Amino acid sequence: MIDDNLNQLTAHSYWLPPDAATDRPILGAITGQNSTLIVDAGNSPAHARMFLGELAKINIAPPRFLVLTHWHWDHVFGASAFDLPILASVETRHKVLEMAGLDWSDQALDRRVEEGLEIEFCRDMIKTELPDRRGLTIRPPDIAFCSPLELDLGGITCDIVPVGGDHASDSTIVYLREDQVMFLGDCLCKNIYTAGPGYTSGKLFPLIDQLLSYPADFYLEAHTPEPISRQQMVEDTTLLKHSSI
Repeated sequence: MIDDNLNQLTAHSYWLPPDAATDRPILGAITGQNSTLIVDAGNSPAHARMFLGELAKINIAPPRFLVLTHWHWDHVFGASAFDLPILASVETRHKVLEMAGLDWSDQALDRRVEEGLEIEFCRDMIKTELPDRRGLTIRPPDIAFCSPLELDLGGITCDIVPVGGDHASDSTIVYLREDQVMFLGDCLCKNIYTAGPGYTSGKLFPLIDQLLSYPADFYLEAHTPEPISRQQMVEDTTLLKHSSI
């Protein structure tokens, strides 16, 4: 534990816990000898600045890159606070570009909920986290990829891998090889934009198998307060498979 906000999981990984009050997800940092990779931008510039402020208190290599795990607002609205190149999948970039062209006023949000284009939960969390959105800037990714990336941070290697899933078809995970830590984003969550069960075996089962094929010891889910052990992940995903059939 670094302090009440920033936590250290392994020698090269840090995470800022989520906050359900405004749907703030985990923000992560993976540090090497030469540079640091930031995982997700947060749900507002204030969220991002909090994270950057905590990182400035510790002795790590400077942040060099920011990667987005998927397009949902709570993972991208803080991007404008980072003076870093943003990496994301091609699909994530397309989605964020679409978001950048939308009206984010209260009236527009309410209208999209009425039209079925947005859900009440996201609308309400956006209004709570960002009551004044007149100056909101949604910054699209600078670099887009369509296949796995290998990023060397200086003695530390990160695999950045598009995995998809029911929650968001553009979901990407980040795996820290040397420490065997995986940042999951929301890839194992259900589809929040459907009235059905939210999972399909055709997407969920291959995703679980792919995630477990990595020799990870710890997993960080974006809205889960504590890291998940491998044993717990196996148990949780086995139950998820059975309950989604």
